[in-house]
Amino acid sequence: MYQYRCACCNQVVRATDNTCPNCGSHNIRSPFGFWFFCCVAGIVIALGITLGKLYFNNHPVEPESKTITDLLNSGKKQ
Repeated sequence: MYQYRCACCNQVVRATDNTCPNCGSHNIRSPFGFWFFCCVAGIVIALGITLGKLYFNNHPVEPESKTITDLLNSGKKQ
């Protein structure tokens, strides 16, 4: 599962190899790039949700506007 692979021919290579023994390519893909991306993406999403909650907790929603019938009914009660 955690194997270094050649980006050209997708052949499994050793971690100490600088070139692919099959095609000679110097482009070796690390097995941890995807996991690093997932961890960073998770942290960014968690931070975004936290900041969103803080924003909405500190900025109250505008009150509902009163309708004409509410205004007329409130005048009758007085």
